[in-house]
Amino acid sequence: MQEGVFRVALRPEDGSGTVDHYLRRKTTLKDKGSELILEELEVPDMDAAMVALEKAEADIILVSGLEWANMEDKTGLDIAAVLPRRESTWVLISDDKPEYLPRRSIIICPHRLVRRQMRRARRDAHTMSVEDAIEKFGTPEDDTWGGLVPWMSELLAKGDIDAFIIDRGRWEMAGIRNRRHTLGMQRNQRDRAHFIPPTFSGFTLLLSRTGFPSGQLTEMHDRVSKSALKTEYNLWDGISHENRNLIAIHAEQRGVGAILREAEQNEDLPLQESLLDIEGRVMTGGTRIEIRMETVSANGWRTVGLERTAPLDFAYEESIRMIVEWKNLMEVVSEQYVDPENPETKSQFFKWS
Repeated sequence: MQEGVFRVALRPEDGSGTVDHYLRRKTTLKDKGSELILEELEVPDMDAAMVALEKAEADIILVSGLEWANMEDKTGLDIAAVLPRRESTWVLISDDKPEYLPRRSIIICPHRLVRRQMRRARRDAHTMSVEDAIEKFGTPEDDTWGGLVPWMSELLAKGDIDAFIIDRGRWEMAGIRNRRHTLGMQRNQRDRAHFIPPTFSGFTLLLSRTGFPSGQLTEMHDRVSKSALKTEYNLWDGISHENRNLIAIHAEQRGVGAILREAEQNEDLPLQESLLDIEGRVMTGGTRIEIRMETVSANGWRTVGLERTAPLDFAYEESIRMIVEWKNLMEVVSEQYVDPENPETKSQFFKWS
């Protein structure tokens, strides 16, 4: 292998945009005159990528944030670089925003948590998985992600469905021109339905063997994105395995000014008071870490969530406190209580299924 050249084990694009994001980043740096040389070693799957890394046929593996988090054994592996995070929000493909969709709309969505969030926004909507849609409308000619998005778009055009929801990466890779609406967190519009994106959305990582000179990938690396990744992972790692895919966790660095403006618009006095002194001046400037996490019941009627804003230097400590609070909160909401209207029966405030 040529000295000064780093070989990246690259799997076929799965539609998430992970490979596309890496290639775009590489091109951008090259256009700016970067001397970093990266070559791609095409491999069919993750197992082949790991073998290439072990045999030193590759120096780096390209993975998504979720793939890295789900690795059972990370021994001997380090994060060499975290690319700047892609837009993490998902999109609704339809003629109208969620609030204006027809009554009893049929909506296809591949992610279980996002389906529940949509039921929260529109209790009358019929939100189904891709598997249920295939059973109802028939199997598409191409059941890969490259074929599923056009198939759902065709169902929308024929009027069989009213909308479908997809992660932004797969939508952009499909290259189809339909109207889309961002399912955002709506910080400035608390009266609108909000959608915290699934945990690790938008992260792209370069993994290497322990001891790899990761400092040479500084141009590919984004410290802000790595900080958010670590915070989300600390929280994700602290919750029960069986419910992880039903809990949205999102961490983001934000300036004090932006947080204060939103707090004023939302009349959030506790947040304002936590940032201002008695004379109304900002107590400490700098960057804050904003962390949000939530889960939604199967029918969308119940939501359990936490929001915290803390100085960036205390991101780890804040995530540990949130894990403790989350576990205590889930114990409380899962307790059975007596229905005043029917004392002989007991029920739960929140049910996973």
